[in-house]
Amino acid sequence: MSSCQTGAALSSGLDNAGKEKIGRLLAMLRLVKDFRDARGRVYDLEFVLATATVATLAGATCYREIGSEAADLSQGLLAALGAPYGLFRGCYTVPCESTIRETLKGVNSHVLDLVVGTWLHEQATRDHNGDLVIALDGKVLRGAWSTENQQFTLFSAMTHNQGVVIAQTKVPADTNEITQVANLLKNIKHERGRTVITADAAHTQVKTAILLWKKRIDYVFTVKGNQPKLFQQIFDRLLPVIQKTPGHEVEECSRGSIKRWTTWTRPVDDIRFPRARTIAVICREEFDLTGARLSKEYAFIVTSLRGERAAPDAIHTHVRMHWGIENRVHYVRDTTWREDACQAHQENGPHNLAILRNLALGLLRLHGVTKIKETVQEIGRDRNRAVQYLAT
Repeated sequence: MSSCQTGAALSSGLDNAGKEKIGRLLAMLRLVKDFRDARGRVYDLEFVLATATVATLAGATCYREIGSEAADLSQGLLAALGAPYGLFRGCYTVPCESTIRETLKGVNSHVLDLVVGTWLHEQATRDHNGDLVIALDGKVLRGAWSTENQQFTLFSAMTHNQGVVIAQTKVPADTNEITQVANLLKNIKHERGRTVITADAAHTQVKTAILLWKKRIDYVFTVKGNQPKLFQQIFDRLLPVIQKTPGHEVEECSRGSIKRWTTWTRPVDDIRFPRARTIAVICREEFDLTGARLSKEYAFIVTSLRGERAAPDAIHTHVRMHWGIENRVHYVRDTTWREDACQAHQENGPHNLAILRNLALGLLRLHGVTKIKETVQEIGRDRNRAVQYLAT
């Protein structure tokens, strides 16, 4: 069977619902303004971006690999993505590596991040009926450098439930992620009074808490020595509580060790920190299989939540899920797409490649995929398998 016949078979095998869903993805990408001159333009911007997305789903890690993967896409998949039909060649055509590279370098990364993040947010929360819990965390792209010859850092927001990045912003070279909370929150649609932000100790700042207060967003912050007075207040009030029966305890056995998390909480109204309503401490212990303790540490928490929303089991879940952003996003992008090894430096390229990885990861997460690397390898063996994940 020829490639054109294979393409026709795939195209006919894609039902109307599947085509409509792929159409929604293309419609989303169409919102990104095309910066290129109309003269001589062969490929629509949404088609180039969709093609790069499929290539990323197939495991492409850089411009060269995206170009190679794109060249191997079937005719039917190209048709579904909106490829132009070349009458001279008698088949659907695909952009070369240089076209893809120049396009990804030139696309406005702020707009692309906003469009993709908003779309993933809507997909991830369409069945949402409780608190929307979002983890904030930054990541340095070690292989990429900004034009100021500084390391390239992205600050991201991930939904706890699905592990989907719904917003992302570049951290300017002359500052850090603490100053970028407001910029990130501008790109997140939230329900007032039903959204919770979790963050590590670096973000336990008065200004950040006030910012969230004004937006009626609740927070769950870890407290460490960078806020000594606040840490001492919380420690003093929780010390008697730790002597009592914990409110929540869970134990898990994995990778040859036993891990135990014990949580105590206490309502407060005298902590000198904006909207502090509950404080908590989580004791994390690890034992070997004989019961000998390997490690023990305490995590102190301050939150604006109260009542049932600040119950020990809820605080435990929020904190545990926040730690998951490292494994569910950063680690996956590094091991599946070798993000830290990607040496894209020029213009908007590093940022846009990271957006494509977020989009590919989000599409897989929205379909309930837990074995990300395995699935990416499967798509790499047969790129037509990407269709089921594009149809969201």
